[in-house]
Amino acid sequence: MTRSKLFGALFASAMVVATASSAQAAVIALVIDETGSISATNYALQKQGYINAVTDLVQADGLNSIGVWQFNDASHLVYSIHTITTAADKTNLLNALNGMTQAGGTTGIGDAIVTATTAITAFGGTGNKIIDVSTDGQNNTGSNPTTAANAAFALGYHVNCLGIGGSADCSFNNGNAALGADFPAATFADFEAALRTKLTAELTFVPEPVTLTIFGAGLLGAAGMRRRLKKA
Repeated sequence: MTRSKLFGALFASAMVVATASSAQAAVIALVIDETGSISATNYALQKQGYINAVTDLVQADGLNSIGVWQFNDASHLVYSIHTITTAADKTNLLNALNGMTQAGGTTGIGDAIVTATTAITAFGGTGNKIIDVSTDGQNNTGSNPTTAANAAFALGYHVNCLGIGGSADCSFNNGNAALGADFPAATFADFEAALRTKLTAELTFVPEPVTLTIFGAGLLGAAGMRRRLKKA
């Protein structure tokens, strides 16, 4: 390894550490279908999927801010947007998810997107802003969901959709290929796996400190070896 390459690698390692420590927190609005088209059994699978995925994937490191709403013909706040910084923050989020109940009713996806957009805008932040819709149906009341999604896109917000089953309509986020993504699940039995894939793509993560330490130590070791070889 030449001196220039060695110091370049050391500089790159320092940049990785700096990037990890200054990562911008994502702001994620989880927007969850509670309408009458979902059976009690499937609603329980959806609810438990959120609890399990958040338990395993969301870290109390200040790198993600999360809010939760359920929707039918109106949007109902489950957990206002908070940055998950401490174990208590994560516990409060999980308790809110665990306390969700199903009200039934019709499907107002557009109004739910408008609600989430307004809440994210009020919260602010500098990281990615993401509206997550999970639904098994299509909008049949309230605001046009395509219009609502396009308004969010205009602000630079992502609008992702986890559609469950063949009746789910996620076409409202087709207006911007860069900011709208779909994560389909064939059935509610597949919901949690799709949710984990989606959250893994959305949450802000940092490299493991141990990995960075080992990488840096390896580079320094290489530098020492080079000096010893030159002396020999």
